[in-house]
Amino acid sequence: MPAFSAGLMLGGLLSGVIAGIAGGLLSVLPYAWRLGILAVPLAIIMVFELAGRPLSLPQNRRLVPQEIIPRHSFDGPFQFGFEMGTGVRTYSPTALPHALVLVIALLGGLGPGVLAGLGFGFGRILMPYVRSRAADAHEWDGVLLSTLPWLGRVCAAGFVLALTLILW
Repeated sequence: MPAFSAGLMLGGLLSGVIAGIAGGLLSVLPYAWRLGILAVPLAIIMVFELAGRPLSLPQNRRLVPQEIIPRHSFDGPFQFGFEMGTGVRTYSPTALPHALVLVIALLGGLGPGVLAGLGFGFGRILMPYVRSRAADAHEWDGVLLSTLPWLGRVCAAGFVLALTLILW
């Protein structure tokens, strides 16, 4: 799990740095323009998320191949984690990561991008860690699947609240 977790964190960090660099480049645009550009797609994403029907946005609709893991004791799990951590080569059931990239690219910069990327990687670590600690993994899976619609709405509402507090 340590190699997989390190890969997740570094993958998330890379994505955050790229979004942060885009934020630095786009910072030459007036702030009001960037808010205007952000408002429409973010509103659309949030309406769908809060309704419990996340948008199907561009993404790789397949998981990172499982055969990568057993290659080596470190390299395979690290590569698997890195690819999942970037968020590019895996499936995401929510559009919230896309919304976060938009916010970082239009309103953030390198610092917020790094923090967001590390947060994304850490969030990706939590699920397999918590599942591995469950007494019955299959029961845990069932509980997760039954709470996903509610959990997605809570995450979307938290995203809106956090963004509102940051911008206020």
